[in-house]
Amino acid sequence: MSTKPTLETLLERINDLGNRLFAELAESRVEMRTSVAELRAGQEELRKGQEELRKGQEELRKDQEQLRADMNAGFRKVERKMEILNDSLLEIKAQLRDHEYRLEHLESKLPVTT
Repeated sequence: MSTKPTLETLLERINDLGNRLFAELAESRVEMRTSVAELRAGQEELRKGQEELRKGQEELRKDQEQLRADMNAGFRKVERKMEILNDSLLEIKAQLRDHEYRLEHLESKLPVTT
């Protein structure tokens, strides 16, 4: 009984197994490289998106600051106008009281007619 054919068969099987494992490993490497390349591309897109968001945020901050300054200036104008209106109203009320007083004084000097 010779063990040579059995050893050759066993070696062939081991070689076949090694070749299959090597092919699967090579295929896995290709898949991993493709996946890594896709991830890198996705990361780059995310970086670009983040940069755009940062720029947008900065523009919003600037616009908000400008809006705040404009609104403060507008509020100051409205406040001054209200002060002027208030002063005018008080002046008119003072004049009205003066006229009422003078009218009452004049009416008191007129003779009463029935």
